[in-house]
Amino acid sequence: MKRTLSLLLALILLLPGCGKKEDVTTGQDAGTIARVILAYLDESRDADALTWYLEPSDIDGYIKDYYKLEDVPWADGAVVRMEGARAFELAVLRVDEQNVETVTAALQDYLLDRKGSFIGYFPDQVDLIDNALILSKGQWAALLVCEDPNQAESAFESCFGEGINAVGIPVILGPDEDDLRPDGRLIYKDPGKDDMTLFDNSAILAAWESGDDSGLSKQDKEVLDAAKRVFDRYVTPGMTDYAKEYALYTWLTGNVNYDKTHYEKKGAPRTSYQPYGPLIQGKGVCLGYAETFRLLMDMAGIECITVTGAAFGNRENHAWNMVKLNGQWYCVDPTWDTRPWMDENGEFVYTYFNVTSDFLADTDHQWDYDSVPEATAEDGGCP
Repeated sequence: MKRTLSLLLALILLLPGCGKKEDVTTGQDAGTIARVILAYLDESRDADALTWYLEPSDIDGYIKDYYKLEDVPWADGAVVRMEGARAFELAVLRVDEQNVETVTAALQDYLLDRKGSFIGYFPDQVDLIDNALILSKGQWAALLVCEDPNQAESAFESCFGEGINAVGIPVILGPDEDDLRPDGRLIYKDPGKDDMTLFDNSAILAAWESGDDSGLSKQDKEVLDAAKRVFDRYVTPGMTDYAKEYALYTWLTGNVNYDKTHYEKKGAPRTSYQPYGPLIQGKGVCLGYAETFRLLMDMAGIECITVTGAAFGNRENHAWNMVKLNGQWYCVDPTWDTRPWMDENGEFVYTYFNVTSDFLADTDHQWDYDSVPEATAEDGGCP
């Protein structure tokens, strides 16, 4: 896919009386510049949450692993960030001036990927990324993801001579027409970042239906026992399928936390991708939410499938469910409905409960559209 980066180049008039040439020199190293920027920001008070990358080996690995700059030689660099579900990050790099545009383009792609890690889960962190700045000045490039990017930009400028403001790079690029299907949906491409293998719940279901759990592994028995406790509390005789679905969805979205270790380099444990994480440990990633919901629906006798696809323009793997009620298919995304808000009547308000496929496609979900049913009913499944 071809992208065009529009660099907003400042025009310096060199005629007498019309201005002066920008001074892009500095006596500071990258680490000092990063510390100067941080000193201007409120995030500096959260020193214990900061991780620094200053050693040459650390910087080299970081810019190759995260910024995908394998072939760009660098002369100096520093990165400071917050791990987990925090988007804060400052990076300062010095490269040959001819490579600055390549670096800023790579940082732009990195921001897109970074946003994909938070979208749907942590809107406040998405806002930080939306307002991020990528700056360049001579041989230097800087990435500023923080609460006050304008203040950070001023701090960056203070490390140089009497130059003009650094060049701002547009942060977000939309999809090209070649990336869209005739119906306007984004063509699905598997990001390939996570193992999205589905959980085999057949043994647990057999034990649930027969009442004999003697053949289950210790872990599967724990999962079944935990699921039974949810049923005992939330499902009552005579409930309609819709009422069962709503009750179990309410439990899942209100009692399970997103596993923030997914954002760390080591990643989340496999249990967070399976029902064990949400039901036993109270946490999971999107596939864990979806597979837990599928297990609960199967136990309730409601037809349900897990859809593995992507989000944020095919940059992040994602998973959700489809349920069949009264002969109609509906989509649900319990992960993105985690911790729903309440209206003035004290009722939970869900955004992704029993919605159409078109709604999911319009809200940044991508999948193999021909491999699963199409949800078209707009009645929400309520009888």
